Amino acid sequence: MQMEFEVFHDFSKLICIEELDMDRCFIELYWYDWYDSNKQLIMKFHAHKHPEGTPSSVTKYDPFHIHSADDERHHNEKFHELNDILEFIRLRQLSLKR
Repeated sequence: MQMEFEVFHDFSKLICIEELDMDRCFIELYWYDWYDSNKQLIMKFHAHKHPEGTPSSVTKYDPFHIHSADDERHHNEKFHELNDILEFIRLRQLSLKR
């Protein structure tokens, strides 16, 4: 399932792809990708494991990881739920206004 939100005042978008469990009770995997108004990547928040055979330099960040705009991967120990990610985005935008 894919949803696109224009939720931010600067017209940046968070594209959300989520896979639900078999009973459709909870989100099992997700890919939340945040783009600016020019469709340039700002940041990706992902929760999934990479397939077997993927280099350990990639899988060491599984399942929760962040991709920065330069496509570097980072551990994501803090932002696991959509509400936390939205709050992070809101605070980041506020800090950039100052």
